[in-house]
Amino acid sequence: MLLHTDKRIQRSKTALKQVCINLLFQKPFESITISEIVRAADYNRGTFYANFSSKEDLLEEIIQDVLAEMIQQIRNPYKTMKKVSLLEIRADDITLFHYLKENEKLYRLLLSDHIRVDFRHKMAKAIEELFIREYEYVLNEETEVSLEWLYIYRAHGVAGLIIRWIEEDFPASPEYMARQVVELMLVSTAYFTIKE
Repeated sequence: MLLHTDKRIQRSKTALKQVCINLLFQKPFESITISEIVRAADYNRGTFYANFSSKEDLLEEIIQDVLAEMIQQIRNPYKTMKKVSLLEIRADDITLFHYLKENEKLYRLLLSDHIRVDFRHKMAKAIEELFIREYEYVLNEETEVSLEWLYIYRAHGVAGLIIRWIEEDFPASPEYMARQVVELMLVSTAYFTIKE
């Protein structure tokens, strides 16, 4: 009985989330009502409140689902590894940019002004938390770089790259972007010059 109930709850949650996303493609989040969501999903308000405390809670769950999928794509190339050599990693193994391109409508929506949530910051923070929680960079002994700041710098750099790529309408291929990420993880500059 419990398994049947769990499946029913999961089905209603999924339906309500999908309807909310569909409505967000049509109008801003502030203009969407709970009544509209439940009517389009063919549920009642009781079902909505059994799953979510508010429409903001619903949106937050949608965002967390999307971020979890994105993080899974970042993890993909390293699933079976204990030690990752950035010199040997193959850009072909990086699935993140293909995933983003396949889900471009959803990511464009989440980066649009249809939601009042700073999705850019949430994306960067999710990548930062992944790096801190699961990866341990090995630094040269003579460096004075703080690991914490390195994680933050790289995570926000990757997020910025993703966001710009989406906002500029995917000007380069997913394969090119994967190669760029690998190269950017390796590159360091000892000095720069001032332009005339």
